[in-house]
Amino acid sequence: MNGVLIMELIFGLILSMIVLAVMVWGAKSGQFDDGEKQNSGLLFDSPDDLNDAINRDNKKKKEKRNKK
Repeated sequence: MNGVLIMELIFGLILSMIVLAVMVWGAKSGQFDDGEKQNSGLLFDSPDDLNDAINRDNKKKKEKRNKK
């Protein structure tokens, strides 16, 4: 019983260290710097772009229905 508990503790600590290292690497390399781009991108889409996206989505759905 104690062996399993120690193994889980070690595994959890190693996994936590890996996650922390990835988060630190992401912060240092600038992965989280441009959060506004994704948020404001929706505000500046033109109606034509949105209509094109809807048409592509409808076309994909229609093709899936035809394949069945």
